[in-house]
Amino acid sequence: MAYTTSLNVKTVLGNQRVHMYKVTADAASDEFDTGLDYVNHLSAHQNVTSTNVSVLPNVLTAATAANGYISITGCASGDVFFLTVYGV
Repeated sequence: MAYTTSLNVKTVLGNQRVHMYKVTADAASDEFDTGLDYVNHLSAHQNVTSTNVSVLPNVLTAATAANGYISITGCASGDVFFLTVYGV
């Protein structure tokens, strides 16, 4: 199962591309492609019932490096994340 990912804002701040996402979990873990070549920083605001949630940039859920991807693990179905992603 894939997470539901909505790209709400796509803009530029200085030399960084900025994407803002709403991500809704429907499984314990998943990853998604941001469309960026590399994620420099991300900010995650969570509305979750789960504990021990991990949100990692530039990696797949199998702990494999993958530039431009974001991996989210430890979720319950229905958990919602609002992510602001900065990258190039």
